[in-house]
Amino acid sequence: MLHTIDLDELKNYIQFITCSIDSVFEESYCKVRGVTPQMYQRVMQNLQLLTDHKVPHYFNSVITKFNTKEFIDKSYFKRAKELGVSSVSLTFVEDRSDVDYSLLPDRETIVKVCQSVLEHIHSKEDPQVMIPPQYFEQIIEHGRGVYDECGVWKSIFVNGNGTVMVPCWKYSKPENTYNLLEKSVDEIWSAPQWEIAKTCHDCEVLGCIWYSSQPVTTFAQNYMRGLSKMINQRVPDVQV
Repeated sequence: MLHTIDLDELKNYIQFITCSIDSVFEESYCKVRGVTPQMYQRVMQNLQLLTDHKVPHYFNSVITKFNTKEFIDKSYFKRAKELGVSSVSLTFVEDRSDVDYSLLPDRETIVKVCQSVLEHIHSKEDPQVMIPPQYFEQIIEHGRGVYDECGVWKSIFVNGNGTVMVPCWKYSKPENTYNLLEKSVDEIWSAPQWEIAKTCHDCEVLGCIWYSSQPVTTFAQNYMRGLSKMINQRVPDVQV
């Protein structure tokens, strides 16, 4: 798809592109995504186009039992750098209670992944890891991320049909389903179901929930380094 776009023109209107890449290697990528090797090659070609045209981009990767090896041996970081990425955002997969199948690695493997990622973070080599090291340290020590109150209420995720699950997908019931075509954002944000988030700690390793639920002191260091600098973003020179 990217080969049909004027990427040099695109750079004038964006700050960066987030690439959801669960594996940087063909076999595990195809297994996780359920796609053919040809599709993987097309994705790699698109990433190369972003690099060739110097379009700022970073990887958002989910760690599952199918791609742990590349994190443990750190080949993920090497390959990501080769693909023009200077920063990555990582999270372990969070199992769904409504599905009788787990993509989460076993406990021993999870610890190995965390230890390896922490080694990479402390090396200060590119690509930089955008989620603070405390996330991985807590999973090693406690078997899960630690937070007082779920921060899911800080953002609203809208499905393609306009529906919003309040407070999140784990409470997917008709009475918790709102629609932006029928309700305003203010009305949805005032829904009583958001109160559930104050006591819910169901998400054990989901990075976005852990991050949104942390006190400012946890991620202040990341902001001091500058997330914008980490992903090489810049203010777009918007043309009118």
